[in-house]
Amino acid sequence: MDKAELRRAVIARRDAIDLDVRKAKSAVICTRLVELLGRLDAAAPRTVAVYAAMGSEADPAAFAAAAAARGWRAAYPCMLSAAEAAACGQRMYMRAVAADDASAAPFITHPTRTFAAADIGSNRFPIVPAEALDMIVVPLVAFDQTGARLGYGGGCYDRYLSMLSPACQIVGIAFDEQRIDHVPTDVHDLPLPNIVSA
Repeated sequence: MDKAELRRAVIARRDAIDLDVRKAKSAVICTRLVELLGRLDAAAPRTVAVYAAMGSEADPAAFAAAAAARGWRAAYPCMLSAAEAAACGQRMYMRAVAADDASAAPFITHPTRTFAAADIGSNRFPIVPAEALDMIVVPLVAFDQTGARLGYGGGCYDRYLSMLSPACQIVGIAFDEQRIDHVPTDVHDLPLPNIVSA
């Protein structure tokens, strides 16, 4: 099975999980993420990158709220317009969002839409350099026991993860139903050092 077929099959399996079960599993995942957060040194201001769940994805919203309650800054992915992506070689970057301001961030309400830098208020939603992240929560379609991750096919996270500080804690999240025997990988595919599933 090629990546596209595998992606469709696993998303269909994820979509078939009952909504209440998905919510309960997301809550368990967020509890485990909070435990990981508690192991990091909280003496300095910290920044965690999360994502706005789309469709049937595992939802890290409760984790983002817990991080904000501890005084951590949350950042979300913002997709670059084609012209800007071509200019900088990057399709995605992270922008900081205050906990009470998430509904006003267009890149959260429309996570797959692309934006020019001028479209987003940099004072309200400042860009967070990749090397400034202390932790990043990564979405995925499928994973295996080696930490190999099948994403949505755009390569955004593979490119972004290579820019992070070695000290940044990288954690993929998913439901157990997304685990498969083997994720086919290409040379640019980066395995995840940590995957939390429920």
